[in-house]
Amino acid sequence: MAQAKPNPKHKVVEKDPNFMVQLSEPRMLRKDVLESIREIIIFMQGYEKFRKIQEDKVTLFTQLKTDIRVLSSLVDDKLQKYLPKGKLKSIQPEKMENRAYEREEEPLTVSKPVAIEQASGSSTHSELEELENQLKEIENQLRNVG
Repeated sequence: MAQAKPNPKHKVVEKDPNFMVQLSEPRMLRKDVLESIREIIIFMQGYEKFRKIQEDKVTLFTQLKTDIRVLSSLVDDKLQKYLPKGKLKSIQPEKMENRAYEREEEPLTVSKPVAIEQASGSSTHSELEELENQLKEIENQLRNVG
């Protein structure tokens, strides 16, 4: 006698049994969960601010590097033409460092750089607004529960 082979098209799916859990204080549990979510959103807002500051810092440093390159090229190319050529020896780096310690250094004045708008700035701004809206909703729910 031939045995019947199981049909591979029809798979038997076992369902997990449904369990119900009784909570002793559902309002307090809900309040605790909402407070935890509120703290997470506040943390995420702080992180978004930190990330934006880091991005601004990176753009400022790249701008500074390009400005330094431009200035050094101007000094090397254009200013050297107007300076007289002398028979003086070049200053060695060790002597230059020693001279810097001997004289008093004047404080440098730094002008504020022009802010550079980023294409990704709008997306982080919308994420921050969304987090703030979620925070307001959670605080409203907390007021209603408590």
